[in-house]
Amino acid sequence: QYEDEESGLYYNRFRYYNPETAQYISPDPIGLAGGFNPYGYVHNPTGWVDPFGLAGKDCDKLPNRRQALNKAKDLAGIPRSQKPDRQWTVGNDPKRRGQTNYQYSEDAGSHGRYYEYKDAHGHKKVVLEHTNDPRAPYPHAHAGQAKTGANPRTYDFKEDRYQKITDPKTDDHHIYYE
Repeated sequence: QYEDEESGLYYNRFRYYNPETAQYISPDPIGLAGGFNPYGYVHNPTGWVDPFGLAGKDCDKLPNRRQALNKAKDLAGIPRSQKPDRQWTVGNDPKRRGQTNYQYSEDAGSHGRYYEYKDAHGHKKVVLEHTNDPRAPYPHAHAGQAKTGANPRTYDFKEDRYQKITDPKTDDHHIYYE
């Protein structure tokens, strides 16, 4: 799934999804075989995913937070035993605004813990945990890298959004856990 920041829509390989209306903007290409509402999302949007925009399925989840963060480190090419070079929290607590290692944001989907590392090539990577993302069915982790064309050695993940690292086995960047 790719976010189109300009339109606010999400592209799921086959069609665009509008999270505000919880519907696709075009009908399901397989017609009514996909369900009674050809513009609808999945049967249970709080626990299912629809990675191709065609059919819903339950999310794969790891048993705990540690396994999810370790999998994110694996995707980023960071040894599991490596400690972060820097870490911070993103949230919307006005009392913490301006504190060291805290970044204020109204976007609940960006709230969580961020851990920055350097891989074996000296490239910065970020592993993050979202515990309260309103657009996701479960708490989850992500792995991220510098955006294409940016210098991966000097990239500042606190100032610029990361480029998602997708798991080739699941074709998803979310690593859900219980």
